[in-house]
Amino acid sequence: MSQENVELVRRALAALDRRDVEAYLEVASPQIELITFASPLQGQGPITGHEGIRDFFRELWSFSEASEFQVEEIRAVEGRVLAFFVITATGSQGIETSARVAGVYDLEHGKIRRAHIFADRTEAREAVGLSE
Repeated sequence: MSQENVELVRRALAALDRRDVEAYLEVASPQIELITFASPLQGQGPITGHEGIRDFFRELWSFSEASEFQVEEIRAVEGRVLAFFVITATGSQGIETSARVAGVYDLEHGKIRRAHIFADRTEAREAVGLSE
């Protein structure tokens, strides 16, 4: 089951790399929760449900002409999936920015139920019970 979960998260990230939010939602629970490292800064809680996810990515992608999700490592850890990836975005002025981030994914009934994206990879490791 853990390899199936890894492949499901890999499919989700590949869908985001293509900017295909509908393909992402195919592997997401209708009750999905997305927590990003920016959520607390924006004074908001988790982004929830398929409509919330659609709105989030529509707004996020409105700020960039192109984006890429490049997976560096992905593995199962204690029933969860830990993924390290680089998000690169190119803005309308041609300025490119990158962020090395980590995601911790909880799955339920073969779907992503919760995705927590960390700016600090050490925090993500700790969230799944790993230390440096």
